Amino acid sequence: MASWWQGLLARWFRKKPTLAELGAMAECLAAMGAEEELAELLERGLRRPTKTELEGEFGEWCRAPREGEPPYEFLMGSPEGEEGRDSDEAQVRVVLTQPLWVRPVSVTFAQWRLMAKNPRHLRHRGDGARLPLTHVSWFEANLYARWLEHWRRRYGLRLGGAPAAYRVSLPSEAQREFFTRAGTTTRFWQGDADADLEAVGWFDGNSGDRVHAVAERPANPWGLHDVHGNVWEWCRDWYAAELRGEEDPLGPLSGRDRVLRGGSFRFEAWRCRSAFRYRNAPDDARVYYGFRLVLSAPKRSSKFGHWEWGNSPAGPATGGAR
Repeated sequence: MASWWQGLLARWFRKKPTLAELGAMAECLAAMGAEEELAELLERGLRRPTKTELEGEFGEWCRAPREGEPPYEFLMGSPEGEEGRDSDEAQVRVVLTQPLWVRPVSVTFAQWRLMAKNPRHLRHRGDGARLPLTHVSWFEANLYARWLEHWRRRYGLRLGGAPAAYRVSLPSEAQREFFTRAGTTTRFWQGDADADLEAVGWFDGNSGDRVHAVAERPANPWGLHDVHGNVWEWCRDWYAAELRGEEDPLGPLSGRDRVLRGGSFRFEAWRCRSAFRYRNAPDDARVYYGFRLVLSAPKRSSKFGHWEWGNSPAGPATGGAR
């Protein structure tokens, strides 16, 4: 370990950086391919979980799709005439070259506390073990994915039956729409009407303006709960005004805002559609922002030449919600 890095890290930790700052530093180290330095950051700056804790909390994953061999092709975006359609949803044909494994629910408060305690994340009502984490920024969500992947490899854990080479990450925007739809082409996986959403998700029409425990609503055909509503879920991608029709799209290499998908308990039904795209600055954290984890095949970066979890360096931390 380089002495300059040891000194920098020691001075930095004396200042007690926030989790968002740790997340931004982790992104910079990952972009440089500094794997040893990144590992030390994750171990010194965050809680060390036990193998038993990780096996207990992250034993269940759902294959997406449930059946079939790759590649998997689907239409991403919404057709002309879909109720609530926005201008950035023009349909493109996307091909995913590998299956992925998806957590059936959003990350909960209880799972978050395996990594860190933060007063901002302790304000909640009811059973924190079953409530989805909220008030979380993209930097914090992606830091959690890196932390879990680091300890998964350190303990030699095979999660969900996924291949050993697969890594924990936030989903790409294409992956998120793919597993939300679960083979469907309607506004919501249950159907086209707002009443169909009411049966499977929490939105402003039925939530009572509060977040609900995970998995209170039925799962989609691939076993995934709350893919519509309850909390917005961060994706890896930078936001771009046009969707990209290609193999395993990851969005642009840089940008202003990161993508969120799914809708939330405080938003209208049309914003909870499978195709709706939301965005905000990666350092912004709100009462209805959460995240879900996936296991997917790593993608080699042509810019840096290392195996990466994300699709770009940290980039600017300014922007605004739509």
